Amino acid sequence: MVGNLATYLVQFSQSSGVEMNIHLVLDEKPSRQDQKLKTLSKYVQKYPQGWKKRLELADLLYKMGIWQEAIAEYRQVIERSPQLLNVRLQLGKILQMMKREAEAIEVYGSALALSCNRATQYHIGGLIAVCKGDTKKAIIAFDSAADLEPDKIVHWLALGQVQKGRENPIGALRAFSRVLSLNSNDIVALIHSYDALMAMGDFQEARQKLSRAIALAPDDFQVLQRQLDQRCGMRLVSGEEGKQTKKLISSMLRQAPHAVEAYKSLAYYHLYRGDWAKGVGVLAEFAEEYPNNPSGWYYYPTFRTLTVTHQ
Repeated sequence: MVGNLATYLVQFSQSSGVEMNIHLVLDEKPSRQDQKLKTLSKYVQKYPQGWKKRLELADLLYKMGIWQEAIAEYRQVIERSPQLLNVRLQLGKILQMMKREAEAIEVYGSALALSCNRATQYHIGGLIAVCKGDTKKAIIAFDSAADLEPDKIVHWLALGQVQKGRENPIGALRAFSRVLSLNSNDIVALIHSYDALMAMGDFQEARQKLSRAIALAPDDFQVLQRQLDQRCGMRLVSGEEGKQTKKLISSMLRQAPHAVEAYKSLAYYHLYRGDWAKGVGVLAEFAEEYPNNPSGWYYYPTFRTLTVTHQ
């Protein structure tokens, strides 16, 4: 994993109509997406039996958040070239993120049957365990994979994310620290290390991790989100510091106008400036514009309660 990775927010809709936001980790955010999509789509229509350009199309659809179509294209790639293990893992990952665990387990199972590498087998077993909600078994599997391939960052990242999901910041930090020992510029590990250190109350070390992340990727969405949480918590909402905070919020909104995290930061900005009603109004606007996003309906009543409490 290289040091120029960044996280981007994409929006997709579940079959129920519920809208979800997911952070993707990409080595680059695709530019001129629409033109690339048109070009690849035309090529695939012209040469339907090939798989390489179809795989490029599937990857682009994934990066753009057009996941239903991406799934269809990945399945066709697998049909044309069944030995591609990484394509099966990518398809399983998307299905897992979309909460279609039964389908993800089936795809991961087919990938497991193709793998001859013991560490990869353990890793896939960990992915299946996560889909089944068995995080204890997942930790054992990812730990076993990391023991066999201690220099493979992917194992440590998976282990750390499961530990974080179990609300075990010590275990999470141990795994992410191993990632940083292999690549000190890994943005994902820096972000998660910051979260773990904050949960443990080690604020000084957490600030150092965040400062490092800001230096490496100042426009990364999750870095901006944590920077804004910190700035609002420090009441940097007026004067020149307030202008800088507002500038960062504007950057988040430009990147992902559908992201509740950006609206939440803006709401806190107004809240700490003493304008409680305006803060609540920001989240009311989001809930009205994105009625199928459950996060908006979570934060909106929370802020309303805070406003009533402080009146």
